[in-house]
Amino acid sequence: MLERIVQDQVTALLAQQEEWFRELSQHFDFAALEAKVSEAVNCLGAAVLKAALSALLMAPDFIQALKDFGGRLGMRLKGYRSVKVHLGSGQSVEVVAPYFVKAAPKGRRRARRQGSYLGLEVLGFLRRWSSRLVSEVAQAALLCPSFEVAHAVLERRGLGLDVKTIRGLCRTLFEQGRWLRGKLSLTGTEQLAGQTLVIGIDGGRLRERRRKRGRKKAGQKRQGYHTDWKEPKLFTVYVLNNEGQVVKSFAPLHDATMQKHEGLFALLERYLDALDLTRVARSVFCGDGAPWIWSGVEALCQRRGLDQERVYQVIDYTHAKQNLQELIDLLPTRLQHQGRLARQWRDWLWQGDLEALHQSLCETLRGKKKAHALNKWDNYFARNHKRLQYARFRELAVPCGSGCVESAIRRVINLRLKAPGTFWTPDMAECFLFLRSQLLSGRWDTFIHNVARLKARLLRPLQNNSSLLEPQADEYLQAA
Repeated sequence: MLERIVQDQVTALLAQQEEWFRELSQHFDFAALEAKVSEAVNCLGAAVLKAALSALLMAPDFIQALKDFGGRLGMRLKGYRSVKVHLGSGQSVEVVAPYFVKAAPKGRRRARRQGSYLGLEVLGFLRRWSSRLVSEVAQAALLCPSFEVAHAVLERRGLGLDVKTIRGLCRTLFEQGRWLRGKLSLTGTEQLAGQTLVIGIDGGRLRERRRKRGRKKAGQKRQGYHTDWKEPKLFTVYVLNNEGQVVKSFAPLHDATMQKHEGLFALLERYLDALDLTRVARSVFCGDGAPWIWSGVEALCQRRGLDQERVYQVIDYTHAKQNLQELIDLLPTRLQHQGRLARQWRDWLWQGDLEALHQSLCETLRGKKKAHALNKWDNYFARNHKRLQYARFRELAVPCGSGCVESAIRRVINLRLKAPGTFWTPDMAECFLFLRSQLLSGRWDTFIHNVARLKARLLRPLQNNSSLLEPQADEYLQAA
């Protein structure tokens, strides 16, 4: 059957060959010819995919496997239905697929039960859309400055999807990935034994869209909405070798959330569970001086029972110098112009000799300036003494800056979610924070593959790397 379909399609293509060449010789419009040939090849591909998909969906062995899998989900086969599926090329084909519904509880009235095309889901379709198509659409939405621009870009590729559909596919991909967030970004082959795991934490900014309450004013077309600034929180994870050099074979992990800092650290722990910290030689936490970061890090280390001798907490050196500059600005004008004392203070900061810095501060300043400086000292320098030992960190090949997480904040949040005139509902912001983190970390292909193969792994465990997702299979099935 498949051979006949291919032969018919190829015969049709050859029949149009002379006409295409004649048009090219007359109009010299190669772009138009390229578009026609691409469309014809896509039609051929769609026909082949339809035949292969139809044959598998009606195969007795596959149907029996689906019945067994459906039983684990509390579902039963109701029948076969004709359904239109959308392929990665933009083509849509109609196939007959097995339709499953939730089994009715005993002793209860019949209620309308939502069903699903379980066979398509096992093959990686997300609500009748192939994973390849969802990936293309989501990438356009994540990289373009708006959904409207993404619509225009996709339309030029032959994917005529409206804005509502594009937004819906992004939500669908997020919903599929959120249940195993932290595992779906990994291949299961990451080598961490003897390496240094660096975790950077920081917060960004975006405007949240929140509807105004109450009645609409007379003559007002819309109720309007509030646009308060919110702080999404982001972390990044990367690996260093014993010499302090970045391990290129380990793509960094990014993720971010609109939740408070407790939610961020709960999310971070999901990634750490997947990475298994017992294999790493040491762990380094980097960030600025925000108190929520370090209180969360201390609580995380205590919960997980991490060896304090193998854990380093580092405040970004540039951030520390900025805070020191606030004390330098309190010096008398004469001493500021000389610059000698300022250089001495910076040297003490690098060496971690905070006692000498504190003594010089007390001897030099007077009055209100001294009181202000001591208050700053207590709230920042004294509290973070162990995080300001930069000379020792350099000797141990521990990073002294948080440039990686600062870069991730800019690329993941600022370039798309902080754009001027852009306002986000909390759920859509969470969706884009997660998906852009997967895309810009370089782990998009791994993420899409794991999402598409998730139910296939549950139906028939694979030999390679299947153990990464199987431990939480029951959790996923219950949530789904």
